[in-house]
Amino acid sequence: MSVIEMQKIAKLIKDGDYENAEELLKIILEESPHNRTAHFLFGMALAKTGMLEEAEAEFLNLVEKDAYDVEALGALAVVYGWRGKFKDALGIFHEAIELDPTRLEFYRYIANIQILEKNLKAAFMAYAKVIECEPENASAYNNLGIVYLEMNEINKAVVVFQQAMSRDGCNAKFHYNYAIALEANNQLQEAAREYEITVGIDPYWTAARLNLGSVLAKLGQLDKAGGSFDVILDEDPFNADAWNNMGAVLAMQGYKEEAIRHFARALEECSHHDLALSNMKSVKNDAEPKLAFAVVDALLDEEMDIPFNLPKPESEPLSGDFMGFEISHLVELMNCLKRMVDFLPEERKSAFNQSAIRIAMEHIINTFMGRRGILREIQDLRLKQQTLIDPIKAQIREISSGQKPALEPPGLAESGAGEEGGRALDKAEIADFLAYLETLSSSLSDHAVMEYFTNKMKTAVSAME
Repeated sequence: MSVIEMQKIAKLIKDGDYENAEELLKIILEESPHNRTAHFLFGMALAKTGMLEEAEAEFLNLVEKDAYDVEALGALAVVYGWRGKFKDALGIFHEAIELDPTRLEFYRYIANIQILEKNLKAAFMAYAKVIECEPENASAYNNLGIVYLEMNEINKAVVVFQQAMSRDGCNAKFHYNYAIALEANNQLQEAAREYEITVGIDPYWTAARLNLGSVLAKLGQLDKAGGSFDVILDEDPFNADAWNNMGAVLAMQGYKEEAIRHFARALEECSHHDLALSNMKSVKNDAEPKLAFAVVDALLDEEMDIPFNLPKPESEPLSGDFMGFEISHLVELMNCLKRMVDFLPEERKSAFNQSAIRIAMEHIINTFMGRRGILREIQDLRLKQQTLIDPIKAQIREISSGQKPALEPPGLAESGAGEEGGRALDKAEIADFLAYLETLSSSLSDHAVMEYFTNKMKTAVSAME
């Protein structure tokens, strides 16, 4: 699939043309059934059309093929979130962050889910992490303000929403949420002004007009409040909340029969509208009308969506051999090593995922699979004058003497490909490298799994030696 095709399909999905996107993807997958990007885009299209179970299956398949595919993990977690499987979503997001701590959108998604789950402390910590890394991220301040609202820390919410607006003063959602905080703090005049700014930015935002009318009514500006609700009903005559709120204004102005008709209309549009029912009973019983206005809560910014970066073009895996070994066999061996790590104890797995060895393995696999596009990086891999192989050999000697090996060979993180003044790796050195990795199998708790991987490594190392 060419870059142009990927861009075209990605744009179709972004623009909501899922039908044409799916047709193109089906054609591509018929010709190239193992194309990772096509499967990813197909999963996105399925998710966007509400076929969440099918989308989940697509992303699960990608993750099963490559447990280090961060984008597929993120997409799977989003779909879990959309399906209400919040615990599964959180688990996958945390796994993705372990692989790539720079993906700040995952922290935002985690926080969004934590808010839904009412785990406010966890949500606070996630947004604080985003702000720490991106101090100019207006959306993170906005969403942190919502956490403060949920925690009933109104004064802090007001301050944090101000921080959001200072970074993006034209965002209607930020003014809207700020108005809600001001209203909660009983600063009604200021709240009304912020709602007016909001509808000035977005004149068709029903929720903002609904809340504006409610605040104006509390301030005793009943004509202006009614005008705000009238604007909503002109655009949306089926809005039950607007009918109820207009009825409350009419009741406060003394127009009892007209108010009752408005409450009845609200109940026609929504038979379970509790506020309209309560208001109608209050007016019919000649009681003091209650100020029972429907309002809309604060809104998160950047709702959870499937993260997607347009990938580089995929090419066919390299064929042939490398230093006498079939490339396909080397790739299979490296992938086998990656799968083995999943069976390690948690602390060793975490250390391995962050080690330079894993990065080197990914580099080798990506190059042989054609994702790097520069065969020279492997065929002419050069090391610094101080070779890295001697420390590896020393570790292997330690292992044979019964000492506990360190996880990462000293100096590997400082290595570089294609640097002058070094020398190329030979077969024996690759065998030593794999022999070191073979020792990881000794940490596996499942004896059958340990035996399988140990034999796999021994066979490969013996062949190379």
